[in-house]
Amino acid sequence: MFMKIMSLNLFNDYFENFVTKVQDFCYENYQGLTKNPRWLLMRKIAKFQLVRDIIKYFSKSSLHAFLQLINEQNSYFADVEVDEVVKNLHEEGLFLGINLPQEVVQEIVMFAKSTACYANRKSHLGFYYHQKEVAQNQVGKQFTTGCYFNTGLFCSAIKKLQNDPKLLAIAAKYLDAQPVHQGNKLWWSFAGESTYKEQSQAAQFFHYDLDDYRFIKFFFYLTDVDSQSGQHMCVRRSHKKKKSTHLWFRKRETDQDIINYYGQESLVSISGQAGFGFAEDPLCFHKGLPPTHKDRLILQIEFATTDYQMQHDIKDTALLKMVNV
Repeated sequence: MFMKIMSLNLFNDYFENFVTKVQDFCYENYQGLTKNPRWLLMRKIAKFQLVRDIIKYFSKSSLHAFLQLINEQNSYFADVEVDEVVKNLHEEGLFLGINLPQEVVQEIVMFAKSTACYANRKSHLGFYYHQKEVAQNQVGKQFTTGCYFNTGLFCSAIKKLQNDPKLLAIAAKYLDAQPVHQGNKLWWSFAGESTYKEQSQAAQFFHYDLDDYRFIKFFFYLTDVDSQSGQHMCVRRSHKKKKSTHLWFRKRETDQDIINYYGQESLVSISGQAGFGFAEDPLCFHKGLPPTHKDRLILQIEFATTDYQMQHDIKDTALLKMVNV
C-alpha cells in the first residue's frame, strides 16, 4: 500500500512538472509573438556563446563619452571599486558587497509596507503586506510572492538607484556598451509550503535568464536573509560554462544535476542583513531558496544593451485591482 502511494505521488509530481514546462513554453512563445518577436528570437539564440560574441562584435560602441558624463561622487556606493566589480563579474559571474545605506533601506521598506503588492504578480490580487493573511483567506489561496508595480515611478529611492552613476559605470564596463535600464523588480517571497509550479513561477529552481545578449542585475536585500528566509544561490562561473543539454534543453534544473556538473564548491549561498547587495550575470545558474520561516523582501535592478519593453514593472494603474479585505 505504501509503495502504491509513493508511486502515485511520484507520478503526480512528474505530471505537474510536465504540465508546468508546457505552460511555460506556450506562455513565452505567446508573449513573444504577440508583444515582441525580436525579444522571442533573442530568447531562442542568446543562450549560445558564439551568437553572443557575434552580436557583440557587430554592436561595438565607444564608452568614453558616456563614462565621462558619469559623476561617481553622487553615488550611494562610494566605497565600491568599479573595476574590481567588473573583474569579478567576468571571472566568477558574481560580486558580493554593493551595500545600500540604511536610510535608503528604510525608505524602500516604508514604501513596500505602505503600497499595495500583488500576489504572484497577478494585477487583480492586490493587498497591503500587513493584510496578507486576510487576503489569502478571502481568495482561498496561499500567496507565494507579492510583487510591486511602477516602483521607479512611485518610490524616489528606487528611481535614484536605477540612475545611480556607479551602478551605471559597472554596467557599462561589464556590458562594454552604454547600458539601458531594462527594469526593476521589488517583491516579497513568503514563507510557507509551495508546489512545484509555484516554486517554478517564483524562480526557486536553478535556471539562467535570457533577457538580452548581454545584461546584468543588481540585487539588494531589504530584510535580513539567512538559510530560513530565502537565500539567493548562484553557481559561480556557470555564465561561461554549460553542458550541451543546458543549452539545447533550457529548463529548471535539479540541485543534483547542478552539483554533478559544477561541483558543490561552485554553489554560493548568499546571506546578509538588510541592505546587503550584489551584482550578478544572470547567465549564471541561480535561484532563490523558498523561505521557510521568514518572509524576504528584495529589490532587483537590471541593465542591458537593449530594452525590449518586456522586463519593466510598469503597469497601467487602471488595471490594478485590490482583494476585498
